[in-house]
Amino acid sequence: MHGVESPLPRNAASRTIPPRMKNSLIACGAALLGLNAAAVYFPEQNLTLAAHTASAAIGMVLVFLAIRPQPKQKTESAPPAKPATPPPRAEAEIVAFLALLQEHGRLVDFAKEDIAAASDAQIGSAARVVHAGCRKVLDEYFEINPLQNSPEGSALTLESGYDAPAFRLLGSVPENPPYKGKLLHPGWIAQSVKLPRVTGTTEKRPWPVLAPAEVEVSGN
Repeated sequence: MHGVESPLPRNAASRTIPPRMKNSLIACGAALLGLNAAAVYFPEQNLTLAAHTASAAIGMVLVFLAIRPQPKQKTESAPPAKPATPPPRAEAEIVAFLALLQEHGRLVDFAKEDIAAASDAQIGSAARVVHAGCRKVLDEYFEINPLQNSPEGSALTLESGYDAPAFRLLGSVPENPPYKGKLLHPGWIAQSVKLPRVTGTTEKRPWPVLAPAEVEVSGN
């Protein structure tokens, strides 16, 4: 046996009744119950007519509340996926500079190569290529000057308050300055730096390429 279908929309029962509408339905239902009880226990013609009229009005209100479309509740949409965070600019520029050392001096190739079995002549030949290329890059992107202008082997005295990070003390070092000794290496200091611009990166590969893969293409 088929059940009687409700005249209300099929999804009306699945909708959550807002608190205000719920209170209105309860109040109308209570009023309707009271009017019908009054018509039963006080069967006067005028009172019965008034009860039926009020009941009809309340019924219309109930039908209106039931079929009125409810405002759509706002649903929180998921936040858009964040793109990959690019590396810090300083670190990326260092990688780009290392790529220049590889391009002009094959520095990465030389450092990553296992030279244990290579002869001194082979290492010396490769070192010439690395030296020439790396020197070219250093001269182009750095202004480098000696930290000390005195010649190597000259006497040097470091008084109290000297620039400690600019010197490495070797040998028998007393507890407190002055330190007296001879200059073994003048040191180097960068006066200016011009790091290369970072280019050629993608969302999936945010770091610059140190050396592109080389492919020899054969004819078709």
